[in-house]
Amino acid sequence: CREDLVRLAGGGSDFVAVTFTGSGTAAVEAVLCSAVPREGALLIVDNGVYGRRMVQIAKAHGIPAEVIRLDNTTAVNPGDVEARLSARPELSHVALVHHETTTGLLNPVPAVVEVAAHHGRGVILDAMSSLFGEPLDVGQDGLDFAVASANKCLQGIPGVAFVLCRRSAVEELKGREPRSVYLDLYSHYAAQEQDNTPFTPAVQVFHALRQALAELEAEGVEARIKRYSENARVLREGMARLGFEILVPEGARSSILTTFRLLPGLTYEALHDQMKRRGYVIYAGQGEIRNVAFRVSNMGTLTPADLEDAVAAFEASLVELGIQRRVP
Repeated sequence: CREDLVRLAGGGSDFVAVTFTGSGTAAVEAVLCSAVPREGALLIVDNGVYGRRMVQIAKAHGIPAEVIRLDNTTAVNPGDVEARLSARPELSHVALVHHETTTGLLNPVPAVVEVAAHHGRGVILDAMSSLFGEPLDVGQDGLDFAVASANKCLQGIPGVAFVLCRRSAVEELKGREPRSVYLDLYSHYAAQEQDNTPFTPAVQVFHALRQALAELEAEGVEARIKRYSENARVLREGMARLGFEILVPEGARSSILTTFRLLPGLTYEALHDQMKRRGYVIYAGQGEIRNVAFRVSNMGTLTPADLEDAVAAFEASLVELGIQRRVP
């Protein structure tokens, strides 16, 4: 599985995959608590729930962190990253989320990585819900660690997460005093390089990961990205006809998840129940947008025809609820 993960992600010979039995957060925490040296500090981009989780992880491990705080619909400005790195030489790494599923926001990863590389800093990227679903140059100079899991765009099941590591970056961790036992990135890397594991793996989930990789190989990474993009187009055009507005500005939207504003007079609970009766599950907005928005994802084996059916279900739900469509 490790070799296939690197190959399909386009990492090349400079990269190696390190797997963890655990959720995606386990792998994110492993990188944060392992990669930042004792004398170093983190620059974290916080524009969603998962950026804030990185802040929580850093605090729990006593890692000094400077935080660029933005609202949940605003992508980071690479110029702000440049300014912080210029002002604080002790910031050894930049940590950010590529695709914030809080809202469906995409951060401009290539530009941020370029800035970090110019300043000689490494980037730790949470690519949990973007790898294999959005264009991502894993091998870009400066991107040292990209974290993802089996159960997002890879279309596997939960329980396995992995880190695509630049080999030189993970080798630098050798001999460093770990902040964690189970989540020490280097110990997992060293054991896996010897075809071993430091702890008991979830074998059944790795078998599912192998199958998911085979299915990705059969479809093709570019084809999957294209299918997700077409799914998103069909969904968004259909929802626009029903009067729904997208929370995230155009140009910062992913092709994987969309957050729509609730129509006047429509509650999330009422819409959720109507859609569930029709065989669909929608998610509430996270955090402060919970009562004003809802989320729809189009990842997985869905096709554009499936999204057309979903739009029809939304329309039927509005009719039954007596909600007047607001056509832009």
